[in-house]
Formats: sequence, C-alpha cells, structure tokens
Amino acid sequence: MKKRTQDLAGYKATVSRLRTLLLRERVISGTLNVQTVGNAKRYTLTDKVGGKTRCLYVPVSMEAEVRRYAENWKALKALLLEMSEWTRRDLVGEITALTGRRTVGGKAGKPRRAGKETRPKDRRVD
Repeated sequence: MKKRTQDLAGYKATVSRLRTLLLRERVISGTLNVQTVGNAKRYTLTDKVGGKTRCLYVPVSMEAEVRRYAENWKALKALLLEMSEWTRRDLVGEITALTGRRTVGGKAGKPRRAGKETRPKDRRVD
C-alpha cells in the first residue's frame, strides 16, 4: 500500500514520541493503590492477567518512581491509539481512492431505519 504524504508527517511525529518514551523511560501496566493502616501507608501495584487480579507490594521509598512508570503506561496507550487513528485515516483514503466510494457510515446525518416495532397485544385472561 502506498502511504499518503499529508498523513505521514503526523504519523512519524507520533512514532517519534513513542520511541522517545520507550527509550528514556520504564513502563509498567497497572494501578498504584495506597492503603493507610494507622499512620503507615502501604502501596500495591495491581493489574489483571487472565481475568485474575495480581498485586505487587511497592515500598514507600519507590512509590514516586513506580507511579511515574504507571503514568508512562497510560501515555504509551494514548500514543498507540493515536497511531491507530493515523493509520485508519490513511486506510480510509486508500479505500476511497481504490473503490471510489465512501467507507464510513451510512447516509450522513440520517439515522438508520429500524424495523417495525411490535408491541404485544394486551390480552386479558378472566
């Protein structure tokens, strides 16, 4: 497939930001939770694997560092979604050029017609 030059600059910028994030920072999936027990704080990093929650104890001294890693994970997901949108736009343009038809949605501004609504008749049993 041939890439479009107008979208290529935005895509390359997103890839560059992604590469910078991955080369300079560590990334970890999960949510950093805090529990307060008396005056002490305890941190756990939780995520889901195979439908089960797993927890990792995080020492208080590493809380800021692990929080930054988890925030980097969110930024990574946002960049991947942005790359997906660039690719989708490019693909829509290529399909439109190839087929000569619109590729998105139905008629613009008009909702789809639903089938006849059927209501059950009110039947009384005496």
